[in-house]
Amino acid sequence: IDRLAADLRREFPDMSGFSPRNLKYMRAMAAAYTDEQFVQQAVAQIPWGHNVRILDRVEDLPTREFYIRQTVKNGWSRNVL
Repeated sequence: IDRLAADLRREFPDMSGFSPRNLKYMRAMAAAYTDEQFVQQAVAQIPWGHNVRILDRVEDLPTREFYIRQTVKNGWSRNVL
């Protein structure tokens, strides 16, 4: 992951978000949310920081989905999460 992060930063110097930490979160998201339709409809609608907080603090998928849907519906901030 460290090498991939360095390669991505070198290839796309004007883009951000390719730190090893973010790439690990991207991998965790791909493993956690296998339903592409759910990802497009819900997960993609909330900010990255919200997704990271939910991944860090919630273990099971149904509870994660609850918090994601409620965040979309109610516009929750990270502090509310």
